[in-house]
Amino acid sequence: MQTDIRHRLLAILAADAAGYSRSMARDAMGTLAALDEARQVFRTQVALMGGRVVDTAGDSVLAVFDTAVGAVRAAVATQDELASRSSQPPAQLRLQFRIGIHVGDVIEKPDGTVYGDGVNIASRLQALAEPGGLVVSHAVEELSSEQAHANFEDIGPQQVKNIAKPVGAFRLVPVATPNSTAPVAPVAAAPAMVLPHASRRWHWVIASIVVACVIGGATATWRWQSLRHATPPVNIDEEVINRRALAVLAFSDRRGKTAGSTLADDMADAIGAQLERTGVRVIERGATMQQDPAAPEFERIGREQAVRFVLGGRVVRDGSTVRVAANLTEIATGAVYRLHEAEFKSDEEAVRSAYGRDVASALKARYYEIEGVRARLPGRDKDPVDAIVLAWRDLDRGNTQEDLERARQRFEFAAEVDPNSVDASIGLGVTHLVAFYNYFSKSPRDELDITEKVLKRALELGPANAQNLSAWAELLFLRQRPDEAFWVWQRSLEISPDDQASHLRMAIALVRQGRFADAQQHMTRASGLQPHQTRAKQWLIQCRAEAAFAQQRDEEAYEILRNWTAEFPNNGRPYLMLAAIDALHGRKAAAAANMARHRQLQPLSNIAYVVLTHPSTDPGFLAQRERLVEGLRMAGLPEGSK
Repeated sequence: MQTDIRHRLLAILAADAAGYSRSMARDAMGTLAALDEARQVFRTQVALMGGRVVDTAGDSVLAVFDTAVGAVRAAVATQDELASRSSQPPAQLRLQFRIGIHVGDVIEKPDGTVYGDGVNIASRLQALAEPGGLVVSHAVEELSSEQAHANFEDIGPQQVKNIAKPVGAFRLVPVATPNSTAPVAPVAAAPAMVLPHASRRWHWVIASIVVACVIGGATATWRWQSLRHATPPVNIDEEVINRRALAVLAFSDRRGKTAGSTLADDMADAIGAQLERTGVRVIERGATMQQDPAAPEFERIGREQAVRFVLGGRVVRDGSTVRVAANLTEIATGAVYRLHEAEFKSDEEAVRSAYGRDVASALKARYYEIEGVRARLPGRDKDPVDAIVLAWRDLDRGNTQEDLERARQRFEFAAEVDPNSVDASIGLGVTHLVAFYNYFSKSPRDELDITEKVLKRALELGPANAQNLSAWAELLFLRQRPDEAFWVWQRSLEISPDDQASHLRMAIALVRQGRFADAQQHMTRASGLQPHQTRAKQWLIQCRAEAAFAQQRDEEAYEILRNWTAEFPNNGRPYLMLAAIDALHGRKAAAAANMARHRQLQPLSNIAYVVLTHPSTDPGFLAQRERLVEGLRMAGLPEGSK
């Protein structure tokens, strides 16, 4: 008798394509392609809501969730996305799905398949739904209608096949939308987003992320969760934006004006547009048109436009060469900071260049420096915005448990002051991720569970925040869901194409999936962005070392790792791979020394923990991971608990 069969109470989602047979008769290949696309939508939305797809037999989809709220939200997001896509294929190939959801007892086998009346009832409810619609049982309606912001209509008890008692059924009430024929549940309003260079095709993608990431049903345990609906005394995220607000002036270009050149204005406009895309509040140049770029009245600009900084610059012409330099002036102190200088062969080359991106990257680094100095001034320790600034600096060091503990306490303090702060919540989530990766957790699997809860809270607060999406992608990858992780990373980079952390974390994941050429593209992009945190610099080094080792270029990896330890001697991670490479190549004394240094800095690491921090579904990388593990065993790393 099997002893590993479990009885569980789960939310079951059953879906079936309407008119599938007719579509197959018209165009079998086209219908199969549409079905594959729809299944991918189901997989993505189910995963984002913490569920798992159990079966996709025929034209059906069966998924299970720990919460009814998660199942309903996944169903609503899926129908919404499928409806948005329905205008793309020919009308005869559009697949609409009926969905039914029930909460009930199921039998779960070791392979993950589920059986029982709970599954049967969900399937029968699915048959009651309209194409593109959703029908749920009474239990689901009671558990989810309020938290999922869904309106249900009671359609009365339903006698369904092979179920003795009638099942109370509720139909999702459709919400009329101009371009949709599918019923869509109303959701809580999200802040308006501006995606300047995103195509219209991605509008529905971002909308689906917004719906999918509102995870109200997750059980939150941190102490500031109960304050989430209270009006905070400080709006941290708004204060951060206000502190970084600036006015952009036209660049000084006296010789250009006499020749009719508009380069000074064009460069200022390009920089302003780039900064707005990164979330900086920029005062349009029209508000400072009367200012002389060569002698601006900074105090007047600050007073009239409520900004603390002014960004300006100059264009210098030397024959056929054009030099452009941008600088930042802090109004209160009069301090001037050089941001970026570049040389071009012509006005046209300057306008077509990535100069605006380079200035935005330099500005981010400069703000990091200025805010760090201010946050350390006496009396600033009780300011929640300054607490976040200092927390990110603690996290940037992140080489000791003390660093991470200070970061965690500061992020939690800020979250207590403003429970709705995206900056505070994502910082807390990233702190847990760094603790996991740095082998600072006595129970790494529990650390991942805590991280997931914190990041779900962050996603609820900022579903279209690039940092949130990137961190969530990281968690999905750690959960062995690489396809979904890369999909979310791509959405993160759609929102913020120049986010260095997203490029680097995605590059490391691509290496671990054996996709070295793709990883190199992201490493190259990240290298072109000015780093302002040592953490990002170390990620880039780590990615290069792992890529070399995974391709069996051990000596190249060894040299990269040695340089890493020379620059950052108190980070224990490079010593780990150094010890393994030494052991694999018979250098016993060096292996022992490097392992001793690693264990001194990261005493909680072990073989099982290392495997957990190097997830992959790629056979090639898994073989190289086993080679790493073999070297670590030879170097004396303990096994640990699986």
